[in-house]
Amino acid sequence: MKDVFKDLVGIDGVHAAIVLDSAGGLVASRFSDQYQGTTRAVTKFNWEPFILELGEHTEADFVYDKGRIYLRKLPAGFLLVAMNDIAPISMVRLNCEILMPELDGMKRSGSRIGRILKTKIF
Repeated sequence: MKDVFKDLVGIDGVHAAIVLDSAGGLVASRFSDQYQGTTRAVTKFNWEPFILELGEHTEADFVYDKGRIYLRKLPAGFLLVAMNDIAPISMVRLNCEILMPELDGMKRSGSRIGRILKTKIF
């Protein structure tokens, strides 16, 4: 799953790509080399209130003093891209468009395997 985000995180100024399910659970994440230490903080963060507040928004761009978060709705959750304020947002959006089918396909196959294991084993 981490290889999927290689091009997105490779863009100059992009710090992280985070995939959340519709309930706010962390599905996958990939950080740039400079921000590898923040992985633990992201896994411990309660994303549920954030996801509930977003509702049915399909795309959002949050701009802060020294950074920004680009958010994209997926069929089964959300893709968040954390970046600094000078990252090329057009390249980020293009890479997110390219990632959409891959993330949707991976989520479907993963849940299908989970259902098979749950019914066969448990």
